[in-house]
Amino acid sequence: MRQRERADLVWLERFVRENVLPRTRPRTTARRRVLEALGEAGGLCTARTVNGDGDYIVCTLDAGHYDWDDKPTFKDGKPGGWHQADASIWNDLGAACIPHTAI
Repeated sequence: MRQRERADLVWLERFVRENVLPRTRPRTTARRRVLEALGEAGGLCTARTVNGDGDYIVCTLDAGHYDWDDKPTFKDGKPGGWHQADASIWNDLGAACIPHTAI
């Protein structure tokens, strides 16, 4: 890689860290995508599910959070110990789910 290309990549990474990442809300798909682009999503859960449109939704919580017994209340939208991505909350037992242990 040429020196100019490296400088451009350094600038781009700095821009993403300083301007894009701070503007993303925690535990959202947008933040997960930014962390993945930076190569820093290794500490996030890898459980997935499929929505009604056939799109994969990947959990946005920290790895190791899953607890079947900590069921969400659904009244306040908090996931309890289940998986969450934006407004979606699911457990590992759904037919369209790929548990974090399977990845």
